[in-house]
Amino acid sequence: MTPGEKEGLPLRLEKMYQEVGEFVMQDVCRRIKKAGEITSTADWQINRLVGMGATTEEIEREIKKRLKLTYAEVYEIYDKVIEWEYVRKAEIYEQVSAKFIPYEDNEELKQITETLREQTLDEFKNIPNSLGYAVNMGGKIVFTPLAEYYQKYIDQACMEIITGASDYNSALRRAVKQMANSGLRTTGVTYASGHSDRIEVAARRSVMTGVSQLTGHISRYNAQKLGTDCFEVEAHAGARNTGSGYLNHQSWQGRVYSSEQLRSVCGLGEGGGLNGWNCYHTYYPFIPGISERNWSDADLDKLARSENMPKEWQGKQYTTYELTQKQREMERNMRAQRDTIQGLKWGEADKDEITSAQAKYKGQLYQYRHFCGKFGFETQTERVYMDMRGRQA
Repeated sequence: MTPGEKEGLPLRLEKMYQEVGEFVMQDVCRRIKKAGEITSTADWQINRLVGMGATTEEIEREIKKRLKLTYAEVYEIYDKVIEWEYVRKAEIYEQVSAKFIPYEDNEELKQITETLREQTLDEFKNIPNSLGYAVNMGGKIVFTPLAEYYQKYIDQACMEIITGASDYNSALRRAVKQMANSGLRTTGVTYASGHSDRIEVAARRSVMTGVSQLTGHISRYNAQKLGTDCFEVEAHAGARNTGSGYLNHQSWQGRVYSSEQLRSVCGLGEGGGLNGWNCYHTYYPFIPGISERNWSDADLDKLARSENMPKEWQGKQYTTYELTQKQREMERNMRAQRDTIQGLKWGEADKDEITSAQAKYKGQLYQYRHFCGKFGFETQTERVYMDMRGRQA
């Protein structure tokens, strides 16, 4: 962006873009240094930098400076990557220039900026609207000083994901590690209601909510550009099938709605509805007469019958949604057991006691993998290892 265009952005938003750009540039150079060449991931990240307004000249200069290379060595790396099939845009490496995409022509950057503006009500902070580290003072919600640090790390993770700079799990792991290193792990995350969550649990929920809501804003932005007021809501296995109205996600997933119906039928904007707490559903613009649905009503009815049919586990009957909740419970139990093991180690407990705790944890891991295999679920051990404690068994 030009200096004039940067001046038109709030300082907080400009800083968010700069921090994402700096992270991507560092990661690009790390990958080149490790592999001795531009890897497919580094190629993707370089494309993201160009998409966010960096010039090819700036990128080349930073690679040269940070890796202490000569121009000849940079050219050699560029020539090599152009020959490979996975390069997305060879012109990025063939024509090194100071040209950039003007902000008014950069639809992707405008899309993200307007999305952030709408989501945060022009504040450009606390993207998920999290109440972490907030207290209720006479009916007024007030954030504690710790909230500033928590929101910074969560916002950074959301920005990395929404710009394509990083994948979901990598961004989340980095955020949790940063918070743990800053001391937030020891406090946990408290809310105005008095409820408290482990830092990795609160971070996962906040990042997922923030990214889901940003994706929704992008869909509405795109729909406006396409001149449609219809949206298809994604369907997925294991959707919540409890409660009534919009609380029952299985009842409305996979169908087409107007923007008003997204609110009235699907509960968009409500904590228990579309894009609310722990909701994995997204929605996309749909153009009647042109777009084709991904799920027919018959497909959705068949899916619902299959998932609502009771399935047995350890003598009890569960629907598919209830099994996913059982999976989350097993993951929580494993995280708790890892805490127990770490506590015993820190307290220099008897060796046999530590070994017993580790054996219990290994048994939990085995049961978890057996459970997922039996019902065809993907293991999500990243939820367990997000505590950054390393190997405990």
